[in-house]
Amino acid sequence: MKKISYLLLAFILFISCSGDKDSADSQSDSAQGKGSAGAAVLTDAAGRTVAIPENLDNGIITIGGTGPLRFLSIFDLFDKVIEVDKGDVTDSKNGRAYSYAYPYDSFGPEKYHPDNKLESETVERIGQKSPSLIITQKRVYDKYTDHFDLLGEQFPLIVIPNQSMTDLWNDQYELQDWYVEAVNLIGSATKKEDRAKEHIQDVNAILADIRSLTGESDKRVYVAGLTWQGSNELTTTFPSYLPLMLTGAINAHGGDEKSRVVMDPEAVTGIDMDYMVIDPSSSNKLSTPNSQLIMEWLYKRNNDNDPSNDIRLFATLPMVWDHANYDCVLAGAYFLNHLVYNTLSIEEVEAKIQNVFEAYYGENGRNVLGGMKLFFQGKSSAYGVELPLLRELKIVQADDKYVIKGF
Repeated sequence: MKKISYLLLAFILFISCSGDKDSADSQSDSAQGKGSAGAAVLTDAAGRTVAIPENLDNGIITIGGTGPLRFLSIFDLFDKVIEVDKGDVTDSKNGRAYSYAYPYDSFGPEKYHPDNKLESETVERIGQKSPSLIITQKRVYDKYTDHFDLLGEQFPLIVIPNQSMTDLWNDQYELQDWYVEAVNLIGSATKKEDRAKEHIQDVNAILADIRSLTGESDKRVYVAGLTWQGSNELTTTFPSYLPLMLTGAINAHGGDEKSRVVMDPEAVTGIDMDYMVIDPSSSNKLSTPNSQLIMEWLYKRNNDNDPSNDIRLFATLPMVWDHANYDCVLAGAYFLNHLVYNTLSIEEVEAKIQNVFEAYYGENGRNVLGGMKLFFQGKSSAYGVELPLLRELKIVQADDKYVIKGF
C-alpha cells in the first residue's frame, strides 16, 4: 500500500511539475540527479549530492520550523522566499529575532505549510511552484524521506544539520562544526559563499568578545520561566542555559540536565540565588498558583529588614522560541556580563547587542532590539505586568495578587 501511495504521489508531482513545462525544464536542469553537465554540486547534511541552482528566480521554500528559515535569514534573501512553515508566519516575533528583521508575518496562507511536516498535499503544492531551492533540516528530512526525495528528484533540495540547544561552541569558544556546516551549505546553495564566511567570522569574533568580558564572581543566577514547549512558570528553569555557559557565570540550579527542569515552588525557594533572570515570554504564566507562590516569597524576602538577602530580578531576551535563537544567546550573554561581572554599562550592552543583530541580518538587524522591546512591552501589558527587556524588575502587591513591574 505504501508503495502504491508513493508511486501515485510521484505521478501527481510529475504532472504538477509538467504544468509549466518551461519552468520545470529550467529547474530540473539544476536539480539533484538532473544537473546539466559540469554543474556545481554540494554534499548536504544527509550525504546527498545536490546540484547548485543556476539562479533563485523561482524562489526558495523552507521546510521545518526549527532551523531552515532561521539560517536562511542570515543571507538577506527575503524577496526570494516563497513558502515557509506556518509558525514562522502566524506565531512569529516572540524570541525569533529574524522575524523582526524581515516581515514573514505578512505572508498569506498560500505561502505557508504545516509546521515540521511534508505531507502529500504540500509536496503537490510545492511541485506546482517549481522552486529554485528547497531547504530542510535533518530531523524533518528523516521523518519524511520519501516525500523529500521525490521533490529532490525535481528541484535542488538541501538538508542542513539539526540545531542544538546546548552545543554552540567548541573548547576554543569558536562555532561548532554543525553550525558552520549549516551556514556554508546555504551559502553555497545560494551562491553567497562570501556572506557565509563573513557571518562565521563575525560570530566567532563576538564569542571571543563575550569571553573577554567575563571575570570572577560568586553571584548565582537562577533563570526563570524559560520558553520550552511553550511559555512556562517561574518554577521552570534550564540547567544548560547557553548564555550562562558562555559567560562562565554560576547557574543557581546547579544541575546538568540538557532539557528544561520543572520544580515545585518549595524547591525553587530552597535554591541559593543572588539574581533571578526572567524570560519575558513567561508573562502569561505569572498569575498561576506556582508563579504567585514564587513572587510572594520574593516580595517578602526583598521587603524585610535585611537587604543582604535580597534577590534582584531582571528581564532578559528570550533564548528559545521554536528552538534556540543563537543571536539572542549572544545578546543574553552580554547582558549577563553586565549583571555578574559589571564589565559593561547597560548602554554598552545595548550597543553590543545591536552589533550581534547586524552580524546576523546586516542593515535589517538595526531595528530588531527595538522591535523586540515593543513586542514584549505589549505582550506583558496584556497580562497586567511589566517585563521591560534588559531592565531590573520589582514585585508589588496589587489587590490579592503579586505583580511584576519595571523599576
